Amino acid sequence: MNKISEKDKKIWNYYISNFNSIKRVHKKEEISSRKSTVIPKNLKSNYCFKLDNRTKKLLYSKKFEFDAMIDLHGKTEAEAYNLTKNFVKNSFFRKLKSIIIVTGKGTNSQGKLKLKTPLWLKGKELSKLIVGFEYMPLNKGGEGALFVKLKNIDKYKL
Repeated sequence: MNKISEKDKKIWNYYISNFNSIKRVHKKEEISSRKSTVIPKNLKSNYCFKLDNRTKKLLYSKKFEFDAMIDLHGKTEAEAYNLTKNFVKNSFFRKLKSIIIVTGKGTNSQGKLKLKTPLWLKGKELSKLIVGFEYMPLNKGGEGALFVKLKNIDKYKL
């Protein structure tokens, strides 16, 4: 792993400071562990990952709230994929609606995780759990973070 430059540290600190402008909602309800391993069979893969206008407006507003966040900085591609997969699945089964995946931008905005994470979300396994996703606004992480809206588990029979 390469050593992080001072410039990158300053940029990272800038992004972290802007995450304070969004609120994290704490969900206390959990589902039983026996259901958490079974993906409903009637869940279909998503092919259009665009968010509705209402969600986009909330994303850009000061009232934006999210349920959970994961930071993939410093992870290898394989580690990041497994963390992302498990994070999305666990968030879905915990009935969370909105999550943030921080990938970072990488060198010249061409980081592997920044480019691969949307592909993972569009994959067969995770697309069943996702309504849509979009890069965060510039003042909340920009292309170094993804906002993901999850499907409602209560709409599907387990």
